[in-house]
Amino acid sequence: MGIYRVVDIPSVRFVELSSPEVRDIALLEASQLMREAPEVFSPSDTASKLLGYFQETGLYEAPVVGEDKVGLATLRGLLKVVHPDRTRLRRIWRFVGTLTPDRRVYEAAELMSRNDARAIPIVEWGDVVGILSQVEVTKALSTTRDLREIPVSKVMKHPVITIEKQSKISSARRLMLDHRISHLPVLDGERLLGIVTAMNIVYHFVAPVSGTEPGERVGEAIGRLDGPVEGIMDLHPFTVGPQTPCSEVARGFVEEEKSACIVEGVGGELLGILTPREIVSLLLRLREGEERVPISIVGLTDEDGFFEASVAEEKIRRLIERNIRFYPQIEEVTVKLKRRDIGGNRTRYEIKALIHGPLRQFHAEAKGWDLLTALDELCNDLDRSLRKVKEEPRKRPTQRKISRP
Repeated sequence: MGIYRVVDIPSVRFVELSSPEVRDIALLEASQLMREAPEVFSPSDTASKLLGYFQETGLYEAPVVGEDKVGLATLRGLLKVVHPDRTRLRRIWRFVGTLTPDRRVYEAAELMSRNDARAIPIVEWGDVVGILSQVEVTKALSTTRDLREIPVSKVMKHPVITIEKQSKISSARRLMLDHRISHLPVLDGERLLGIVTAMNIVYHFVAPVSGTEPGERVGEAIGRLDGPVEGIMDLHPFTVGPQTPCSEVARGFVEEEKSACIVEGVGGELLGILTPREIVSLLLRLREGEERVPISIVGLTDEDGFFEASVAEEKIRRLIERNIRFYPQIEEVTVKLKRRDIGGNRTRYEIKALIHGPLRQFHAEAKGWDLLTALDELCNDLDRSLRKVKEEPRKRPTQRKISRP
């Protein structure tokens, strides 16, 4: 016999720290924002092939799949490469975690922050189906009310690591690698001249060779790192004042295709810098204000199998997180499961669920020969019932009961 047990599952409830617009974006599924069907590389591919892909697409990261692992190769990672035509991606790829398409955007933001990554691969059944990056999240946040009310001075990074115009490109490269950054404002004394990025350095350092195949860019070290940074910098950096709304900067990242924004004072002094990462961090501030909704599943046993039990727990947790926006008053969720052995190695499942709130309760029941199928029916009924709350006028406390034959 299996062991009778109670499973407690933490679920997220976002408190009123931000507008409904931001909470809705935080709770979107990753599939709703991700870039679909990216090109997938192998650890045995060369860095030059990756560079050609970045130049053709304007992207900064690409998924690498091999050795039963999924990782990312990035433009910043190419800073480490001296001979791209002879360097394999297995030397520069990173493991930043993955998410399935139905996971939440705030979970992607957490992974990006925790692993210092610009993007997260989205994986389904072992296949990479997309990438969700800070760029997509920033674009979604750019029109929200919260970003219109937050000045960049509240989220910018400062003090700023800078470089003088006559400094060597090799010095800029070393600063970026040491500090794990991709942008350096270029100064002439105290005056801002431009900005040098990882893209500027990588594209300058790698020289094209004629006769290459389409999609490839083969390079060789030719001593270009000895030149001054002012020779490769962007002469038209994206700049704003400290009171500029974050929404304006977020739109600028998208419309001007810039990857960093420099914040200047009234006299032109350098105050700070921000990238899409700082915009996405606003979702993490929301996350810090979360509460926990207690969810219990009573009756899962070892006989149900580890996979089935894990999927059952995940289905209930996602049901609640999906519907918190429609009924934020959810206080507790209880699911009770019974197994009836009919004979002939057949088991009949009976599942009952109760969602508690201060004004009403939601009941659902489902039965079936397969645990996960019965649980799907239960969740679908609860889903429909909870979503109706959004469309109803406020009523007296009531109780709903849904039953399945």
